[in-house]
Amino acid sequence: MGEDISYIRKWIKRGLSKDKKTLDFSNKGIDNLMAEELAENVALPDIEILFLHTNKIKDQGLEELANSEFFEPLKELWLYENKIGDEGAIALAESDNVLQLRYLSLYTNRVGDEGAVALANSKSLKNLETLDLSFNRIGDEGAVALANSTCLKNLKVLHLDANKIGFAGMQAFAELPGLKSLQTLNLTYNLVDPRGLALLDESERMRDLPNVKTDILKAED
Repeated sequence: MGEDISYIRKWIKRGLSKDKKTLDFSNKGIDNLMAEELAENVALPDIEILFLHTNKIKDQGLEELANSEFFEPLKELWLYENKIGDEGAIALAESDNVLQLRYLSLYTNRVGDEGAVALANSKSLKNLETLDLSFNRIGDEGAVALANSTCLKNLKVLHLDANKIGFAGMQAFAELPGLKSLQTLNLTYNLVDPRGLALLDESERMRDLPNVKTDILKAED
């Protein structure tokens, strides 16, 4: 750990909201070493919303944070535009410190199928209502796991746009055996597979959702 952590106190002073419920650590150049220092030196029991987006956090840094008291009170966690891959997503999925999370943003990272499968099967994220995984590296395996998830029973909003999902993933979402609370689904800008897109367009399950975006539906708007 770095010898001088006075910068953390300055960040807290500048980034903590008046009601002490929101902490903004975005765009601070936070790398794995800094993430470890945050994990070891920050415990704010009143914060509910944490902005850690637009930094340089990789898997090891997120693993340190996920296993710390820092994450315990959080209801919203913004981690977009970092360098988080499968191991980081797995660390979140397996953490006992994310039980209160309602909102998780991981878009524009490096999460692939392994990370998506772990999130889909996470018992710790059972209260999650919004999951943003857009602009990652998720393919059919991860998409199928999410579509079949019974663990994310309270998930209402799922963003999977701009990934690598093809026919098998689209077929799984056309059937959607899991995610019973889902209301919003975005599958735009994935692999262009006419058969999969047709299944989504013809799906009664998709028609039952209030808000669905696929490339076919987008073209018709």
